[in-house]
Amino acid sequence: MQNNLFFEMLPLVAFFGVYYFTKNIYLATAICIVASWLQLLLCKFKYNHISKNTWISTVLITVFGGLTIILHNKTFVMLKPTLLFWIMGVSLLIGQIAGKNGIKLMLGKEIHLPNSFWAKLNLAWALFFITMGGINLFIAFNYPEDIWVKFKVFGSLGLSIIFTAITAIAVFITQKKQAQ
Repeated sequence: MQNNLFFEMLPLVAFFGVYYFTKNIYLATAICIVASWLQLLLCKFKYNHISKNTWISTVLITVFGGLTIILHNKTFVMLKPTLLFWIMGVSLLIGQIAGKNGIKLMLGKEIHLPNSFWAKLNLAWALFFITMGGINLFIAFNYPEDIWVKFKVFGSLGLSIIFTAITAIAVFITQKKQAQ
């Protein structure tokens, strides 16, 4: 069962809320770590399932957020989104090389497409995630902290929504061609 969007967004909302009101990235990071573990508990009790992405994200924020707080160095928390994006992108690429299409595994029961299209879709998402990791690094190390926070919260989400919409249009067009 898919985790609820609210539960998936809880740590990000907590991070942004605390940062917005305090401008303290260390406090916001600490709250994000707590919210990530709270998210795990809520998912476990509500759905009796915790997705791999939720586990990976929680471990990454705990490790990199913890380093940020302990060493008082915001670089670590700024690296976390890049690592998460790259893990997802590389996982999709490795899966495809190994003959397992991650996108098809997630959506294949609901959407019927030719295997060649699934391969292109998987590759597109892998490249999207890898690119997002690069964009995060660029913004983190070339712009002020508050710009990075806004990108992390709104830019990443916005670009993901746009890419999802593009994907949905491509799927719709492909399905329409199949039906003809």
